[in-house]
Amino acid sequence: MRRTLLTLLLVLCAAPAAAQDTTTAVRPADVIRLSVWRQPEFTGEFRIAPDGTILHPLLTEVRVVGRTREQVRAQLREVLLRYETDPQLVFDYLYRVGVTGEVRLPNLYNLPPETTLPQAVAAAGGVSDAGLLNQVRLLRDGRETILDLRNPPPEVAEMRIRSGDQIRIPRRGSTWRDYIGLGAAIVAAVASVVAAIRAGTAG
Repeated sequence: MRRTLLTLLLVLCAAPAAAQDTTTAVRPADVIRLSVWRQPEFTGEFRIAPDGTILHPLLTEVRVVGRTREQVRAQLREVLLRYETDPQLVFDYLYRVGVTGEVRLPNLYNLPPETTLPQAVAAAGGVSDAGLLNQVRLLRDGRETILDLRNPPPEVAEMRIRSGDQIRIPRRGSTWRDYIGLGAAIVAAVASVVAAIRAGTAG
């Protein structure tokens, strides 16, 4: 009996959390990708406004932020019923994520929620030759975490992006190869100057 009551309490306590998990994690400045059959004016990628609604002249009453997917679908269907008897629609979200530092194409990207952190780096063209992949900085919800994406453990390799993530690839420090390369360049430059001086003197 006591075990049954304990189980019931755990279920009741977990219920609000489970309900919260169904709420979309989309934020203002993210994007909703909408496709409506036979309605091209409603088909496309539309940004989420600061007030949590869709930046589309006919969908401004549809609130996305803080709503579940089913609530968003119901709102969209209600609006589309004004233009179509039985609207057929599909939608998804794109999270706005910044990938900066030593990548080939640093920028803000709109990426699907299922995108992993390594895939986000790949979307930015991958790491440059000077990038340090084993000390990637992830800024999420005001907290910075250092991650190894060169040899990531499974939980890091499969970690998905969240809206507002900032992924920064740091630059590696100078190594002995850099110094050797720099020294060789200096020697070559000096030799060139000496050769030019000698040539001028000979002339």
